[in-house]
Amino acid sequence: GETADTLEALHIAKKAGLRTLAICNVDNSSIVRMAGSVILTRAGIEKGVASTKAFATQVMVLWMFVVYLANLRGTVSAKNNASEISAMLHIPQILKIKDGLQDKIYRMSKHYLHGHGFFFIGRDIFYPLALEGALKLKEISYLHAEGYPSGEMKHGPIALADSNLFTVALMPKHLLYEKTKSNVEELAARDAYILAISPEEPEIADDFIKTSEQSHAMSEFFEMMIILQILALEISVRLGNDVDMPRNLAKSVTVE
Repeated sequence: GETADTLEALHIAKKAGLRTLAICNVDNSSIVRMAGSVILTRAGIEKGVASTKAFATQVMVLWMFVVYLANLRGTVSAKNNASEISAMLHIPQILKIKDGLQDKIYRMSKHYLHGHGFFFIGRDIFYPLALEGALKLKEISYLHAEGYPSGEMKHGPIALADSNLFTVALMPKHLLYEKTKSNVEELAARDAYILAISPEEPEIADDFIKTSEQSHAMSEFFEMMIILQILALEISVRLGNDVDMPRNLAKSVTVE
């Protein structure tokens, strides 16, 4: 809530007479004091510079917010509303790390200490999650990583695909699985190293992290979020980096 460019954008919006809402984790921050309305995520103190809890709780609050708005506007049926709320209430169980998962990712992480970079790919809501996965890896491992929409791989980035490129593919069962699988197959055909994160293992995957069977895409989103955060952590640990205080980063960017 102290980042200068965000505060300036809020100032411009208020000056234009727009109503403003801040979603923030710190109850006495500048952005909270300046905004017309506030939703606090209450994630607790984020000790690490590379934020994880704040990201998770902001996504959750935004999900709750749009469902609330849909109810106010009458654009969601009672059945769909109940389904969304049921999925929300199930998220805490999904975020409990399964026995052996972190050890498996630690063992797997030794594969990813070389090469010339990472692609994180996903479709629809899993594209921003791919961006988040790439950001976390960049911030704490200092390896080059980029998030891309799976369907846009043909338009330039695929030129980088070779045996020294790692692709982390987010392949949820309930959102365009077959289309994402087709994109992954194109990368595999160019010899890219594939880590698939999915409830179903594609034959062309070099590494595979199995997620649980879920009935809602957002449930898959949160499970994959945890996996991506642990993957970045374990690669960074392997490289001997300080994961809580990465180089060159600050908690708040106070200049534009």
